[in-house]
Amino acid sequence: MDRNQQVLPLAFAIVDEETYPSWKWFLQQLSRHVIRGRHGMCLISSRHGGLNKAVREGPDFVSPNGVHRYCLRHVCSNFNSIIKNVVLKDLCWQAGAEYQLRKFNRIMEEIKKQSVKAFAYLDQINKEKWTASHDGGWRCGILTTNMSECINGVLKGARRLPVSALVEITLERTVYYFRVRAIKGHKMLQNNQLWTDFACKMFISWQQKAVEHTVMKYSHAQQSASVVTRRQTGHGMNTHVVKIGNRECSCGKWNQFGIPCSHAKKVCGAYNISVASMVKDLYDLMAYNNTYSKHFEPVQLEDYWDDPISSWSTTLLSVLPHVLVEIKQHAFIMRWIVGRRQEAQQQGDSSIQENMSEEDC
Repeated sequence: MDRNQQVLPLAFAIVDEETYPSWKWFLQQLSRHVIRGRHGMCLISSRHGGLNKAVREGPDFVSPNGVHRYCLRHVCSNFNSIIKNVVLKDLCWQAGAEYQLRKFNRIMEEIKKQSVKAFAYLDQINKEKWTASHDGGWRCGILTTNMSECINGVLKGARRLPVSALVEITLERTVYYFRVRAIKGHKMLQNNQLWTDFACKMFISWQQKAVEHTVMKYSHAQQSASVVTRRQTGHGMNTHVVKIGNRECSCGKWNQFGIPCSHAKKVCGAYNISVASMVKDLYDLMAYNNTYSKHFEPVQLEDYWDDPISSWSTTLLSVLPHVLVEIKQHAFIMRWIVGRRQEAQQQGDSSIQENMSEEDC
């Protein structure tokens, strides 16, 4: 993912089938050409057995280098295939998507009350891998791999084409993304934005919510306070604890998105702190524009290639592995979903599935 929570093309592969060996090979190529020793990686995927095994054996998505998280949609789907109860499936989703620990526990108790079997199934899954409340801020608010399905849809019609056509279509789509987003980034700069559109919209939304909150300051040294919120219906109140020094709020949203929530915004105002300075630099607009400032070289007709094989491979290998200008810790969520590999020039049931997600879909 890029700094505007859009799909950022990093790497593509065509493999025989989705198996442990193919996943292991793909992750090795990612490590060699894209990640290259960087830390702070977060991979969100399905719970495919071959992928899980390949991830555990690699260095990039295990502590302390990075983490592996599960797509919540896939967790709910697997859950429902065993439990076969729509109400419990909805509760499973609510539990995984909840940022507050107390609310997560409440939902899990409700699941246990309705079905001990359903509770036991979810309880045996590492909570860090499928719940927002236990994630620690790695996901940046991204719960599923749904965004990657967007690009899968774009490429779906090309799956039965020759491999060379698949590669060409993928390259053309990648070039399109870079061109359009470079223009979008330039417009954001013209609007004098500090951050990308995603961050700006969230910042403004939470800023407006903060108007109804009240603050009680506790420690000036720790810049801590309790914040009482009033529900939109006017009934009942909730209290959250904010610690500016730790950049955290008990609602869980600040930690997850890296943008001060409405409660943090209110406390920043009480202590005369610039709330804008509390936004993580992972939404920095200059860095976003730097990512899409790179360009692709047009590919000439094959007749003009000095060495068709080496020229084509050199073009791809010189461009795709380096589209990511910088990866800061927790800054990007990378997702890769691989499709099927074909023998060279063979037509068949090949599918290329990508590693990203997109806001534009």
